[in-house]
Amino acid sequence: MSDINLDYDFKAENLIACGRTTKEAIEEVRNWILSLQDEYVPRTLQDEIIVLFLLSCDNDVALSKKTIINFYSLKKDAPELHDNRDPSRNDIKLALEIVHMSSIPVRTNDNSVIHYFHIHDTNYKKFELIPILKLTYMLIDISQEKNPPDGLIAVLDLKGINLMHFLKIKVWVLKKYLQFLEEGMTMKIKSIHILNSAYFIDKLMAIVKSIVKNEFLNKIHIHQSDLEQEVLFQLIPKKCLPKEYGGDLPSKYELHQKTIEQFKRKQYFWNAEEQLRKSAHKE
Repeated sequence: MSDINLDYDFKAENLIACGRTTKEAIEEVRNWILSLQDEYVPRTLQDEIIVLFLLSCDNDVALSKKTIINFYSLKKDAPELHDNRDPSRNDIKLALEIVHMSSIPVRTNDNSVIHYFHIHDTNYKKFELIPILKLTYMLIDISQEKNPPDGLIAVLDLKGINLMHFLKIKVWVLKKYLQFLEEGMTMKIKSIHILNSAYFIDKLMAIVKSIVKNEFLNKIHIHQSDLEQEVLFQLIPKKCLPKEYGGDLPSKYELHQKTIEQFKRKQYFWNAEEQLRKSAHKE
C-alpha cells in the first residue's frame, strides 16, 4: 500500500468545518477504495484528494467513485498528457511561449476559478498540441493547491490562430483529452468561452461533437471578434479579466509570468502524483 502524500495547502477537516463536504462522505469513499479491486486506483488516497473528487461531483458519492476510476484509468491510457510534467522540458517551455495562460488569481462570487488562455506566438510551425494540452491539466493543480474552487470557467482567446494550426490537431489526442475532461476531472466545468472565434471553428466543433455528450457541448459558448465589452463583463466578471480586456487585473504577460513561477514550484507535486499513480500498478 502506498504511503505517498501529495502536498496541499488546505486540509480536509477545514472544508468539512465550513460545510463544503462531510466526514461521512469522505469515510465512505475511503472505505470503498480500500475494498476496491482495481489495477489503476491506489489502495489508499489521502482525504484531500478524496475531497477534490467529492467537490467536483457536488458531493455525490456514487458519481465520485465513478470519477475516481475514470481519473486513474484514463491517465494510465494517456501518459503523453499526464506524465513527465516538467516545466524545464523543451516541449513544455516551447508550449509556454506559444500559449500564455493563467489560473486567474481572483475568483468569481460563487468561488469558480477562471483559466485564461491566448495564442501569444501565432507561428503555426511551432504549434504542438500535446504539451499545450498537458499544460491545461497542470493548471488544474495550481488552482486546487490552496482553496479548491467550486467550478471552472475556461476562457480561450483564439485571436491569431489559423487553419494551419487546425491541421496540426491530432484527433486521437483530442479524443483522449476531451474524454478525461468530461469523465475524469477533479474540477467541475461550468462553462467554456471561446473568444475571437476562428473561421474554421465549425470544423473543430464537428470533431468535438463526435467525441463528447450534449451536456458537455452545451457548456461551450463561441463568441465572435465583435463581442462588446459590456457583454464580456456579463460572462466574465471585470475583476477576473486582464487589463487588455478592460479588466481590473494586471496584463496577460504579467499573469503568464506568475503562472510559469507557479509551475516551477509545483514540480515535486507532479513527481509525487505520478509516483502515486504508478505505485498502484505494482500492488
